[in-house]
This record gives sequence, C-alpha cells and structure tokens, in this order.
Amino acid sequence: MSTKVYSLADVKAHTTDKSCWLVVHGKVYDVTEFLEEHPGGYDIILTSTGKDATQDFEEIGHSNSAKKLLDKYLIGDYEGGDSAPAAAQVPPQSRNAQKQQAQKGAATRTFHVVLPLLILLVALALNFYFSRR
Repeated sequence: MSTKVYSLADVKAHTTDKSCWLVVHGKVYDVTEFLEEHPGGYDIILTSTGKDATQDFEEIGHSNSAKKLLDKYLIGDYEGGDSAPAAAQVPPQSRNAQKQQAQKGAATRTFHVVLPLLILLVALALNFYFSRR
C-alpha cells in the first residue's frame, strides 16, 4: 500500500479548526481532532498550518511522547520532503537553553518598560506633593 503524497496547496486548504493539517518532518498530519486537547491551546497549532511546521514544532521542545502522538494523526507524506532535518538533531539541552534565553529577554524588556514608568510615577507624586506646600 503506497502512502498518499500531499502538496503545499493541499495543506493550505486545511488551516482552520474544522480541518487542520500540519507538515512536520516531511509528513502530513490531520490534527483536527487533537486541537481541543493540545496543552498550549488550539490557536498555537493554527498559526503553524499552511506551511512546513517542522521548525515551529521543534522549537517548542516537544516531549518524545508528544512526538509519538503525531503517528496517530499521520495521513501521508509531504511532496516538499523534510525541509528541516537539522532541527530534529538539536539536543534537548540546547532547546532548553534557547527557551531560557528567550525568557530572560522577555523579562529584560518588561523591566525596561516598568522601571521608567515607576520613576515617572514617583517623580509625578513628588511634584504633586511639593507643589501643594
């Protein structure tokens, strides 16, 4: 029995919560039934539809059990093949380091916004206090 091969046009026709296909490592998966069960919410999956989602899938750092779960939803091969084979070989420690670096960056950006606002608020409060005297 041969495996069905899907084109990018085929995949792009299934980008909604009613029919959701993903391409990961050269395979096409119909994950429509899984959308409501996805721990990160279905909207995260929908942002990766209509294209090769291998990089998105690997950057999240899915567990081995999550990767095995994909087998349940396999419907065929992608005619574009596996466009990101190197992503599969990134060690989990490296992905964790990347996640931690991204979190540090977000915290730093937040600090750069909150601190100036706090200084401004204190300055306005002092100005108001001393202008009343």
